[in-house]
Order: sequence, then C-alpha cells, then structure tokens
Amino acid sequence: MLDYVAESGLDMIEVGTGGNPGDKFCKLDELLENEDKQQAFMKSITDRGLQISGFSCHNNPISPDPTEAKEADETLRKTIRLANLLDVPVVNTFSGIAGSDDTAKKPNWPVTPWPTAYSEIYDYQWNEKLIPYWQDLAEFAKEQDVKIAIELHAGFLVHTPYTMLKLREATNEYIGANLDPGHLWWQGIDPIAAIRILGQANAIHH
Repeated sequence: MLDYVAESGLDMIEVGTGGNPGDKFCKLDELLENEDKQQAFMKSITDRGLQISGFSCHNNPISPDPTEAKEADETLRKTIRLANLLDVPVVNTFSGIAGSDDTAKKPNWPVTPWPTAYSEIYDYQWNEKLIPYWQDLAEFAKEQDVKIAIELHAGFLVHTPYTMLKLREATNEYIGANLDPGHLWWQGIDPIAAIRILGQANAIHH
C-alpha cells in the first residue's frame, strides 16, 4: 500500500488507528509497548518519502452504549499517546453524539429547537456529556502536545463551524476542526465560508 501511495505522487498519509477507520496498518498496543516497532513503523513510511499528516480514530466517545464509549475513549487516548511518541501533530476524530437522557440506549441527534423537548435534549448532551468529556480530553491532548481535529460530520454534535467554535471555547486551543468540504456541502454549508470562519479563529487543525 505504501509503495502505491508513493508511486501515485502523494507525500502525506492519514493513518487509521481504530474506530471506523480500523487499525489494519497501525496496531496501537503493539506500537505503544515496543520502541523498535515504533522505529520500524516510521522507517517504512519515511523511506518512501512519505509523512504522516495525522492519525485517525473516528468513533463515539460519548455514546449511550457504555461499551462503545469506553472503547472509543481508550482508543483515542492511546492514539494521542502514540502521536506524541512519533511526532505526529494531529489526531482526527468525531466529537461524538449522546442519547436523549441517561436512560437512552441509542444516540439522538437534535437539530431543531422545537418542539422544546429537542432543546432539552440538546442542552443535556452539550452540558452534561460533550463539554465535560472534551474538557478532560483537551487537557490530556495539551499534556501530550497533540492537536485534536474534529471532523464536521452530520450525526454528531460538532458538525458545523458554529458548533466547532462553541466546543473550542469551552475547552482549549488543542481542539480544532478536521475540515472535509464534502461533509459541508451536503449539509448546505459553504466550505469557503467555513474556512474563513474557522481560519480566523485559527481552528483548522487538519
């Protein structure tokens, strides 16, 4: 795969470490525990004239399913640790989406303020789930000196420039956007305007 990438004229790769991207090419536990494997992993990339632009572990760390949430959080933290060890500047992921309340078993994505039940769900998700989780995670990222780039994808609480900046304001500068224009178009968001808004805040990390 790396040969194909290099022969195609590319110079940067984004490597999945788990979650939705999978971990076929990057086994977190093996690399975290073995410095020789870390060096061999990086050499296989740099010898082909390539660099890692970021690691990716898109998942749902605030899922109402406790097993899914725990796995997502552990994978994200391990990925941040590995990024620190290998001088990879950014980890890409999703913000996550919670359920409607503490008894929910499935995610609920409230995107309209009325009927008012949706506003109540929105406030619960942001104030009791999203912000507390990311405040803690942002401090961990700062300690490791690794930026977190959240993909603005529908179905998750951070999916627009506004929600991105709202979360960043509640956390720190290590939280920013993974700006994929494709996911903006189909939400009716002008990617150029999004770049201006987020760029002015220095909030584009990948």
